[in-house]
Order: sequence, then structure tokens, then C-alpha cells
Amino acid sequence: RTYESSYAAQNPGRVFDEHGYIAVPVFLVEDMLSDQVPQWAPAWLLNQPGTTWLLGIVVTLWFLLIIWMGITLPFVLTALGTGGAIGFLWLVGRLWDFRPDQAMLAVAGIGLLTFTYVLLTQGALILYQRPNQILAVAHTVIKEASRSKISLVFIILLLVTLPMLPIWLDPEAPLRYRVQTFISRSMNLTFVLAACMTLFLACATVAFEIRDRQIWQVMTKPMNRLSYILGKWLGVVTVNMILLIISGVSTFTFIQYLRTLPVAPGIEGQLDRVQVSDEVLTARVAAKPTYRQLTDDQVRNRIEQLIDRDPDLIPEQVTLADRRRMASEIRQAFAASQRSVPPGRALNYEFHGLEEAKRREAMLSLRYQFFILQDDQHETFPAAFMFNEIPETARRVTYVPTMTHVQMIPPDYIQEDGSITVSLLNLFEPPPETPNLGAINFEEHGFEILYQVANFEGNFFRAVLVAWVKLAFLAMLGICCATFLSFAVACLLSFTIFMAGSLGPFLAMSLEIFEPLPVDRIDFSNVGMVIQWGSQWVIRSIAEVLVFSLRAFGEFSPTQSLVEGRLIPWGTVLSGFVKLGLFWSGAAMLLGFLVIRSRQLAIYSGQGG
Repeated sequence: RTYESSYAAQNPGRVFDEHGYIAVPVFLVEDMLSDQVPQWAPAWLLNQPGTTWLLGIVVTLWFLLIIWMGITLPFVLTALGTGGAIGFLWLVGRLWDFRPDQAMLAVAGIGLLTFTYVLLTQGALILYQRPNQILAVAHTVIKEASRSKISLVFIILLLVTLPMLPIWLDPEAPLRYRVQTFISRSMNLTFVLAACMTLFLACATVAFEIRDRQIWQVMTKPMNRLSYILGKWLGVVTVNMILLIISGVSTFTFIQYLRTLPVAPGIEGQLDRVQVSDEVLTARVAAKPTYRQLTDDQVRNRIEQLIDRDPDLIPEQVTLADRRRMASEIRQAFAASQRSVPPGRALNYEFHGLEEAKRREAMLSLRYQFFILQDDQHETFPAAFMFNEIPETARRVTYVPTMTHVQMIPPDYIQEDGSITVSLLNLFEPPPETPNLGAINFEEHGFEILYQVANFEGNFFRAVLVAWVKLAFLAMLGICCATFLSFAVACLLSFTIFMAGSLGPFLAMSLEIFEPLPVDRIDFSNVGMVIQWGSQWVIRSIAEVLVFSLRAFGEFSPTQSLVEGRLIPWGTVLSGFVKLGLFWSGAAMLLGFLVIRSRQLAIYSGQGG
């Protein structure tokens, strides 16, 4: 058969590049096969059969649950109400001559999410109607979450705000940026609102029962106190699971909708759509250049040279702490020198460990973010890449400082040992009076090669699992605090720990440069210096304890990896489950159990018949 492309015939400049090669082969193939594609089905469903099966199973289970629970009539009424609102928006759009597609989609999402929340909540209540102490307590917590004003505020806010996020995206921005922005906002919004709801509900469900003496009626029954705590935790975790299921399906569906939106005309728009699929909605691993390392002897020699050159330093008075600091600075400076390319020069960078990419024949993405001169984002600078030192592979590029750029590399560039040598040439021409001005510099993570190893669906599922594990820890934290504190104080303490854990990685970075003076340098006759030194050590000690205790909570943040299309491995999920789900949640549960076991919750007066 002979395939024809009317678009290519009418717009050859938008299909072929300046060398006569097809700029985006995928786009041309899709255009030639357009008459073979069913027009009634969304393109993303046809391109991703796995996603089609997944959504089909979810929708089928959703309808079966409606029928099994006997709430077909409420579903029909909800559908009619939502349809009426959508029809009203459509009519307004026709009358005022505008397309309310985004608003109609948001209204449909709000109605669908609200009904799904009620559906899953009722399903959980039916599931927990069993003669078991833990399930009975969890049953009451789920019912409490449905009628408590504190938790309902965050639940309603999530159900209403999430479908409206696509409306707030900049329609003029490239499609890949809109998709990345939506992923970031939706995942962060879901976790923040769910975390706040979790802490308020966990603290309230225990603190209010103790305050209002409702716990008397519970503990006078044959209720094990450990079962009481586990039941409270299971109830809050179940509410979190319901919210994450709803928000996860909603976010995933909106992502698939966004990827079908129009892009800019021409090759630039075609590349934009390809980058959405190959760089954002995927799961990739990164290979970084192999840098040379200084040996211990080389570092010691350089330290001695620095001491000899400085007339203010006496070798015998240089402390071990000073030598360690100098060694760290020397290693950092040596590493930075390998990430700097002077003007008119070229440096070779070797990437290893690409055997899997060669086996998969996966397309490679060379991702780079360069800094030069004043890092003016309104200017462009020239550079060139060459692969495996073969002149025919040379590419001239222009880049904008501080912005991330990508070059696609075919898999046949990978050598037999799984490596690629990338030569970076700085083509900037400095003024004659400053010949060394204008070096290209980049951070350690600013020059890497990425390739796909898994799909976006599995990556998204793992990101949701990590969020659920973190919320499970917050649920146990709130319950633990409420066993010995009032509601207000328990919320204050748990939110403080939550914020400290979220800032743990940033606090750890600050500790690397926040170092009080050594004791041998303190003039103890100077009271001001002693007070300053003591306060700095107290601050550092507190920060070290917080970093050691809560750093893991902040490090398990999968949103950025999801936005950049990076793989979230199962090892990360398992590590988060062990550290947060078992260790820290178990420690909080043990503390709460010991407190509530030793606490006198009821007093018998000895009076009465």
C-alpha cells in the first residue's frame, strides 16, 4: 500500500529539517496512518492498551460496586445533576460564543469525585462491619470523618479544587510544561490536604473521646487498649486510602486528557508532544559522567601546600577539624573544575552503565543545564556535542543559561561495553581583552543521560504508595500525641514534627556549612563569644537530632521524580515502608500504647446503686 500525508505535502518545512531529514518521524507516521485510527476513541487509549485495560477494570468495578450497594438511584440523580450543570455551561458558551470545555470538565470531575468518595466510604463501612475490636473502632473513625467538620473541610476542598487545576494552567505554555505543572500541583495539593486532614482527624478522634469521657464507655467493655489504638489508626489510614484512590484516578485521567491538547504548529509543536511521551510520562533512570577522584595522598599533599603558602597558618596549630574542612573544600574544588569548560576548549565525559539501554534499544536523552557569564536567561550561547569522538556525530546547539535542554541520542551510539563518550565544546568567543571569560559550568546533576526502563502507570502507582506510607506515619503520630495531650497541643506538636520532617533534607544541607568554632579557638574570657558559641552548639545539636530522626520523611518525596519522568524504584517504596511504616509508626504506636495503658481514664466513685 502507498501511504500519503497531505500535511507533509502542503507543509514540507514543518516536516523536514534544514538537512532534508524527517524532523519527527513519529508525527509523520501518525499522520499517514490517521485514516486507520478510529475517530471515536481518544488517541491516548489507542496508544496505551495497558492504560485502556486498567481504566476499563476500574470503571467496571465502580459500576459493580454501585449495583452491589444498591445506590443506583443516587447515582442516577448525581449524574443528572452534574449533566444539568454541564449542559448549562454549554448553553452559556453557545450564547456568549466561547468554549467552556475546561469548566465543563471541572464540573464533571467534581460530581464524579464526590459520588466516588461517598461510594468508597460506604463500601469501607460495610467491609468493617465484622465482630472484631480493631474493625469496630475503625468503623467509628470512618463515620466520624464523614461528619466531622474538621476533616470534611479538607476533604471537600480536595474534591473541589483538584478538578479545577487544569483551568489554571497557562494555555500559552508548551504542553510538556503544562503537564509537568499539573502533576506537581495535583500531587502536592493532594498530599498537603490529606496530611492536614490526617493530623486533625487523628488528634481529634482520640483527644475528644478522652475530653468528653466517651472513652469510659469503650474501655469498660472488653476492649484491648492496643486494639483501640490500632483501630483508630486503621480508620484514619482507610480514609487516606479512599482519598488517594480518588485523587490518583482523577489526576491520572486529567493527565491523559492534557496530553491530547493542541500544541504549537510546526516542528516545535511536534517535538513538544513527543517530549511529553518520552520525557515526562515515562519512567527513566539516569547515568552520570564518571569523574576523576583525588587519592588520600594527593589530598594530604595539597593540604600541606596550602598551609605552607599561607603565612598566617602554623602547621602545628592546624587542628584536625581544620584539615578535614580543607580536605572537603579541595575535593569539591577538584570536582567543580571537571564541570567547567573554558571558551574554545572541549572536554570529554564518559557515561557508563548503559547496557540495559542498549539491550532495550531505548532512545537516550542527554539532559543538560549550563551556566555562563551572568546567567542571563534572555541570551543564547553556542556549544557543540560530539559522541564517541566521531566527527560525523557532531551537533551544534544553542542554549539558554540556567534552563534545561535535551538532546536525543540514538541507542546505536552506545558502545559494546555500555558506555558513551560525550565531548562538550564551548563555542563562546570572549572579547580579546578577557580571553578566559565565558566558561561553561554545570552542577553535578546538570549533565546526565536518561533512558526509559518502565512505564508511567507503574511509576505513578508507586508514587501514590509512597504518599500513603507517609500519611500512615502521620496518622499514628497524631494518635500518639493525642493520648497524652489535649487536642490543640497535640495538633501543635504533630504539625511541628510534620514540618520538621518535611524540611529535614534542607536542614541537613544547612548543617554542612553551619559549624561552630572549635573549643580550642574560644576565648572563654570573652563572655559574648562564649554565649554565641554555646547557642550555636545548642542549635546545631537540636538540628542534628531532628535530621537524624525525621530526615527520612522528607527524603521520600516522589513528586519531583514523577514530574521529571524518573523511575521511582520498588526499593524506594520498600525502604519507605520499613523506615516510616514499620519503624517510626511502630515507635509512635508503642509510645501511645504505653501512655494509654498507664493513664487513668476513668474513676469509680464508689457511690450509686
